[in-house]
Amino acid sequence: MELNEANQDRHHPWLLISSHGAPHAKQFFYSISEDRFHATSIPELCNKCVLASAYGWLVLVDHDTDDCCLWNPVSMDKIELPELDCSSIYNRCVLSKPPTDPECHILFNSTTTLHRAFLQIGDDEFVILSSTNNVTEVCLSTVGSFQGKIYGIVSISNQFVTLNFVGKNLEIRPMIMEGGQPWEIPIMSPTWVALRKEYLIESPCGELLLVREMFSCSFLHEGLDFRVFRLDINQMKCVKLDNIGNQAIFLDRLTEEGVNGGVCYYSDGIKPNSIYYTATNSRNLHIYDLNDRSTTFLLPCPAARRSQSMNYWVEYETFQNLIK
Repeated sequence: MELNEANQDRHHPWLLISSHGAPHAKQFFYSISEDRFHATSIPELCNKCVLASAYGWLVLVDHDTDDCCLWNPVSMDKIELPELDCSSIYNRCVLSKPPTDPECHILFNSTTTLHRAFLQIGDDEFVILSSTNNVTEVCLSTVGSFQGKIYGIVSISNQFVTLNFVGKNLEIRPMIMEGGQPWEIPIMSPTWVALRKEYLIESPCGELLLVREMFSCSFLHEGLDFRVFRLDINQMKCVKLDNIGNQAIFLDRLTEEGVNGGVCYYSDGIKPNSIYYTATNSRNLHIYDLNDRSTTFLLPCPAARRSQSMNYWVEYETFQNLIK
């Protein structure tokens, strides 16, 4: 994979661990390169799940009350959103544009059901799409934003699709190849794989990556292996990557059933050609080496709870004024 050295952003994300007490009132920020953590308590994050982090904003959801909002840790601005019924169903959120843009749409997706919900900034309520109203007919195993557009992969068929907001409707359109057939992402998984979890991630050099976490059975909380692919949308090609160069991938884990999202950074000060990820309700940080397919472990924050910790990757610059 060729990298543009001149455009490399040498920063990497910090791991936000929300722990301690039922309302998750305490947070820890862990720096991989410095191997140290900062403990703090940020009221805006108490009892909140971080479903997305984009354009300097966090999408925060309270699963107890179904309240949700957008919060900017730098400006401390908050944009209140309508209540999202059954908010715990959704494990992935994508913003089409910065929330300061009136054309911004926010999509909530469940990777394990047919449920989706969306709104445009300024709307009074969410548009709820589910199998009960015959609007959606496919389950999307992953959704992601790339160069201003939202894409997804359909479960089972592996069709690569675009998601388009048309008024109060969400149109899911398969990408069609020259022969007229839908573009399907090849499985390319070992025969022992019983379950896959997928992530669509934009790399710092402007490529769309598909990361597959593979499981031998459905009740495992941690994947046994990973595969990384580069998706060429213009040519509709999928290329398996054995090496991502001096980049590292960071995966969020929100629930046992599904995934939250992921980011990719240049690997200055951290292990290159690797995948950093956390297990559900675990204090450990896992580092998967794409070269030799080995996994090592770190305990980033011994003070965090042994269970019921929620882990997210966030930009240090976004929180630096709050964790000094």
